[in-house]
Amino acid sequence: MTLPEHCVTRFRRTSILAALALMLGGAAGAPALARAQSAPVLTGKWQLSCTGPRGEARQIPLEIQQQGATLSGSYNGARRSGPLHGSLTGNQVSFELAGKRRSARFTGTVAGNTLRVHTARGISCTGTRQ
Repeated sequence: MTLPEHCVTRFRRTSILAALALMLGGAAGAPALARAQSAPVLTGKWQLSCTGPRGEARQIPLEIQQQGATLSGSYNGARRSGPLHGSLTGNQVSFELAGKRRSARFTGTVAGNTLRVHTARGISCTGTRQ
């Protein structure tokens, strides 16, 4: 039994389109896979250089441990020290430096060995891996 020519042509066209969709779908997913495999690793020692809303400068050493997306550790500034707790989603970082009387919540991004974070109170910091 032979199929009419218009059926064979339609089958070929559908097969080619399906193959293209499969190839393009795989190519579109590749960047997401690469991003997932190259998630930032924050474990280690960092130095935050911070500037307050009135221009005052502070240095804050951090010791960060990372378990998947969860961050923990400690900080030891000139005036305060305490625990660090936070999270990492993609390159978006969020952590809190807890103190005896006050805490500071930082949000921002990480790119390689550089952190760029800020607080709602106008403190902005650049962190570098030590």
